[in-house]
Amino acid sequence: MLYKNIQGLRAVAALMVMFAHIYPALPMQAQWTLPYVGTMGPSGVDLFFVISGFVVYLSADRLGKKAEIVGRWRSFREFAVKRVLRIYPGYWVAFFVASVLLLTTTLVVAPPQISERPLWGLLLLIDQPNNRIGAAWTLQYEVTFYAICALGILLFPRRILLMLGPVAVAVFFGCVAGIVKPMAYLFLEFVFGIVVALLVQRKISGHAASSLAVGVGGMIIGAVYFHSQGGWWALGHIWRVLCFGLPSAFIVYGLVAMEIRAGWVFSRPWVGVGDSSYSLYLWHYPLFAVLAACYADLGIIGKVPVEVLALTSCSIAVLIGLASYYAIERPINKSGWLARLAGVQSKAMIGRSAEVAA
Repeated sequence: MLYKNIQGLRAVAALMVMFAHIYPALPMQAQWTLPYVGTMGPSGVDLFFVISGFVVYLSADRLGKKAEIVGRWRSFREFAVKRVLRIYPGYWVAFFVASVLLLTTTLVVAPPQISERPLWGLLLLIDQPNNRIGAAWTLQYEVTFYAICALGILLFPRRILLMLGPVAVAVFFGCVAGIVKPMAYLFLEFVFGIVVALLVQRKISGHAASSLAVGVGGMIIGAVYFHSQGGWWALGHIWRVLCFGLPSAFIVYGLVAMEIRAGWVFSRPWVGVGDSSYSLYLWHYPLFAVLAACYADLGIIGKVPVEVLALTSCSIAVLIGLASYYAIERPINKSGWLARLAGVQSKAMIGRSAEVAA
């Protein structure tokens, strides 16, 4: 089931990250809004991780149960193909464009402190940091989570939690013991999304408004705490999980529960931006670099209020995200060849089969 509130929340998360990244791109470091947006904005990533845990687990669980009918390999194939083609084509296009800009111009298309990494590792999203697509570091976590779920479909199709549970425990204690990098704590945010999915599967949808209030309030308190302690680089990643990941879980649950109870849902424009949130997430950072260079060449920095330039840049980023979604993502996701590659029938194929049968 496609929840409109999940799509709307994707839009919110993408806009939060985008707003946080406009500050380094333009001379806005002295803006009075920086302490608020600069602390709260990156938590859009935590929202994305919880949403992914929710959505991807439901998909993997559905296909795991379907394996009893079609076989585990066919379910694995459907999940893996759809996940791979959900992530990589759009990323590769953005990566190629950013690489051309990096090689042919003096633009800084990602944070300047990021060093060059092996190209193959960046293309496959198995290495970071990424000096082409600055926000792509999160995709490595996404791909890893997808791989664990896919393995769960193969090994424990009816009980995918038998795969996910031990991995989550191992990651937590590995972080505590210093065996794995502390950033691996972020995997727990996928677990939060899985917990929300389990509640929804059991049709538990009470306390929707209060859960949403707790989540929003908790995220604001977390942002205040982070700012008081010196920002994102001063606190460990477990604090990020507690201050932003846990509130994100309450927000996701609250909004989904509202929709289940036929309550409030995001409007169509929000859902539309949510559909294109992945493209917006990929394109906004290199786009901001291009726009900042254009503003400098035009000589309008310092003449036009920086707030106007920031709003213009963000608006263009949203439009580019929508264009990328309709030009790249949507055609692939709706294509018959993807359905054939995944071993399932697309709606178009089903329609043609029905016509032939008639």
